[in-house]
Amino acid sequence: MRGAGKNNGVARAASVVMGAALLFGSAACGASGGTDENATDKKAKAAASATPGGGAGATGGATAPATTSTPSGSPSPTAVSGPETERLKGLVMALGEKAGPYETGLALLDEPFDEIYDASPAVCQPLTGLGRAGHTAQAYAQLSVPDEVSGVDTDVLLRSYKDAGAAGSVMKSLAEAGKRCAAGYSEERTLVDAKVLRVEPVPAPKLGDEAQAYRIVVQDVKDKGASLYTYLTLVRSDATTLSFRSDLLGVDDFGGVPGEIVTAQWEKFSRGAGAGSHGVAAP
Repeated sequence: MRGAGKNNGVARAASVVMGAALLFGSAACGASGGTDENATDKKAKAAASATPGGGAGATGGATAPATTSTPSGSPSPTAVSGPETERLKGLVMALGEKAGPYETGLALLDEPFDEIYDASPAVCQPLTGLGRAGHTAQAYAQLSVPDEVSGVDTDVLLRSYKDAGAAGSVMKSLAEAGKRCAAGYSEERTLVDAKVLRVEPVPAPKLGDEAQAYRIVVQDVKDKGASLYTYLTLVRSDATTLSFRSDLLGVDDFGGVPGEIVTAQWEKFSRGAGAGSHGVAAP
């Protein structure tokens, strides 16, 4: 889905981001003349993540200059620098690091594109984005298979909070959203609302102090009978959360956040943070 290959260079990535601005002003239209919101959002995310390293992104010391939109809730401290931000950047998957077939590349945004979406009802917001949960610092990476246009893409987001209690509240909010929004909700996206059909808990990795995982099934805007799949995993270790969100451009149910990514990121985090792994990632 993020088709920039290894030999394309940063100049191509920058030009793709410029193209993303056009996507925000015009919808992708199919043969029927309808608006394909799913495809447009995917293309915008792809443009924001186009890289010379296979189309993934990371803020582990490799963020390109960019501006980001701020959600309508509390500001997300995406660009705040300081010791904690630098610490997280040293713990997140860095540019060029691999996890099985997946590789981290250069990020052109400071956080996942989904963070600008609004969920309705508001209790469902943690399933869409956690940018309003009161974190104090963050670091972002994005992994995909180099040169694979329609493969699984995964956003990895490390966030720190003032203490373990605050991070625990984030987990509670997500658990509440998982229960109360199981029958679906709506997301206010770039062009139109997207309908989430259902939210289902799936096995979470046995890592950290606690972890949760969900499958989020979204109705295809162009084909009401088709579904798109997103998988979300959130792990808490003391006052830090590790978020993994995977999706692909297509209707295949790919089964979950790739275990290779969860394992590689957890191992790097636990080594650097001195947390020690409390388990192993689920397959």
